[in-house]
Amino acid sequence: MQKIFQYFSGRRATATPLALLAVALVAVHPLEAKKTDCPVGVNVNSFQNFSADEQDAIVRQLKTNKVRFVRTSLRPDQKNMNLAKKLQDEGIGLVLVPGLKCKDGTRERPANAQYHTRAAMPLSAVDPAQSRANFQDIFDKLDAAGVVLTAIELGNELNWADFNGDFPVPGQGKAFNLSDLSHDPEAKRVAQGLLQYLKTLKTLKEVRDNSQLNKNTPLITAGMAACSGGIWQAKSKIDGVSIPATYSFLRARGLDDLVDGYGVHVYPGVVKEGDKTALNERNQKLDESIFPPGKDKPFWLTEWGFPSTAQNAADDKTRARSVVEMREYFRHLHKQGRLGGIFWYVWNEPDRCSIYRNDSLMEAGRHAVAPL
Repeated sequence: MQKIFQYFSGRRATATPLALLAVALVAVHPLEAKKTDCPVGVNVNSFQNFSADEQDAIVRQLKTNKVRFVRTSLRPDQKNMNLAKKLQDEGIGLVLVPGLKCKDGTRERPANAQYHTRAAMPLSAVDPAQSRANFQDIFDKLDAAGVVLTAIELGNELNWADFNGDFPVPGQGKAFNLSDLSHDPEAKRVAQGLLQYLKTLKTLKEVRDNSQLNKNTPLITAGMAACSGGIWQAKSKIDGVSIPATYSFLRARGLDDLVDGYGVHVYPGVVKEGDKTALNERNQKLDESIFPPGKDKPFWLTEWGFPSTAQNAADDKTRARSVVEMREYFRHLHKQGRLGGIFWYVWNEPDRCSIYRNDSLMEAGRHAVAPL
């Protein structure tokens, strides 16, 4: 997603205010999007920064390949409101990821090339009042354009160092648990940021509730990163808060009164073909660390994917198999009421996870965007 001036948002990209994008299921008008059983989609980064002609070209790609919902960051300027309206007119619903405005004078934690982290604003410096003004502008422009969103997702990966400047870099190389948020000095600062996030979620809900066209649009928390600890975090000295701990902390402080779903991100490991034991073990770990049961709201998987260097569908068989396996697991979650939507990362960027290459949709991509 992208991160721009004083905004929290995005993932991999370089862009401006709001953040991201995704795509999904049945060809249905966005006004009916909330009736969709389970949106299935893709992310398209930097959509807001392309020229109008470039935006039109991507819309044509999405429509041709039956991508029916998009998750993205769009500034409330005329060009991007035109894009939002065009997506709607083409039957493509929009999942919008606005950013969080910080207090004037807040300094970014600088990027660190050694630890591969980007510059990030501290979540604890988020200003609910300034964020409210930004949200109001967005919803006013959407109302004026006649655009009904599929969902709105506030922020991105706030639970780890790459997108939250409250985490120091380097850190301890661990995934904080719920107890750490009350006792570890670093984690306690992160907890203060999570409290500011809750206040800002409340302002977003109030603005949404008073909009003309989007008062029923589902509100989703930021897609949280899969910080489960382990070797990679210990070696990289990158800290985060586990997804279960993040949501336990937020829910204990009123989260469920504010949102309709919990955002999560995960990039699963590939298992050997035919190894059912490894497949079951992977799914059990996902149950524990990403989609724990017993929650009041469904999880929205707003980023997932598998990397591949294949340049055509014929060479993309291993990734395609992995996608099919994961979607069986997703069906299981959905039947249990634990899954609200799934969004592949990413559409057509020069990225190892992209599924649209050389003017065609990869085989893995066809499976990824098919109805659940």
